[in-house]
Amino acid sequence: MSGERSERQAAWHALLENPRNCPDLEAWRLRLHGMTAGMQAAGEIDALEAFDLRELADAAYGFFLEQRIDEELRYPGRARI
Repeated sequence: MSGERSERQAAWHALLENPRNCPDLEAWRLRLHGMTAGMQAAGEIDALEAFDLRELADAAYGFFLEQRIDEELRYPGRARI
């Protein structure tokens, strides 16, 4: 199970670090939350680790949303990040 845990957590972190593959930031955040819930339900992470991952996802969501809004205001009509 340790290898599986590492793979799932690596996938979670890879998704966290690259929201550009998901044009809908809210869907991206919800996917991270869903992956977190799946790892917790499988017993791969405890409640505190799940809380931390959700906090990271929410903070990253806020950061990338602000970045996207700033970019749209500075460069109207330009492709999204």
